[in-house]
Amino acid sequence: MAVVQVGRVTAVYWPGDEVLATGLAEFADAQSRWPGLPAPPARPVRLIVTPDDSAFDSIVGGRVPEWGAAVAMPASNSIVIRASDGVPAVRQHLRHELAHLALREAVPRGVPRWLDEGYAVVAANEWDGTDVLRVNWAMVRGVRPSLRDVDRALQEPSATNAAGAYAFAATAASMLKRLGRERGFEPIFSGLRAAGDLDAALRATHQMTIGQFEEQWQRDLRRRYGWMTLLGSATVFWAFAALILSALWSRSRMRYDARRAALDEGWTVAASDAGTDA
Repeated sequence: MAVVQVGRVTAVYWPGDEVLATGLAEFADAQSRWPGLPAPPARPVRLIVTPDDSAFDSIVGGRVPEWGAAVAMPASNSIVIRASDGVPAVRQHLRHELAHLALREAVPRGVPRWLDEGYAVVAANEWDGTDVLRVNWAMVRGVRPSLRDVDRALQEPSATNAAGAYAFAATAASMLKRLGRERGFEPIFSGLRAAGDLDAALRATHQMTIGQFEEQWQRDLRRRYGWMTLLGSATVFWAFAALILSALWSRSRMRYDARRAALDEGWTVAASDAGTDA
């Protein structure tokens, strides 16, 4: 393995990947502004660019399902990424992981898993028509998730269940952004830095409890996405929707990468993670 340094990013790569690793390090170092965060991240980032599945698995130690393409480890401010998906996809994965690190640096404690992942989806501009369809499809099937349900599903090894959980997490994070109006995420993140607890931060910034936020989010889901339930009784619609989902799924790898162990190291904070509380 070899190393290249670009600004605050140290990229570790395998022979033959110097150009790719340098480009990714330059891309990572340029990501200096994040929605709702007060200042550009300052901590050095270690980026490990693995050339294939075998090398990726050797680094993450089997902690990520086979469809996972990247993992962020906030405690060490490191990212391990699989470089075999092509540059555009790898850059998208990298920006998602960088969002995790930036959020953790700015808000060291109190961020629940659903907000961590939902923020990364929003900040990396990953939300698209596939996610809209995915949420609508879940609503048609009668899924009415709680935030606790989303947290649990984000830890599942099933790619399908995790994809739905990431989409729902993004809708909840987006609602927090809308509550902040022109300030976006900034009020809730400021509240979290002060209180270290989401319920306390919501009370201080938006005058609601976490339970009230959850109820408002669920109503918002029904209003924004529940319209497709009107078509749910049509057999043709069900078949057509299933075909669309299958086609979308087969066209591209799932962007949302399970980070169960890494998040346990990060947002579900272990005592060994300096500067945070369990």
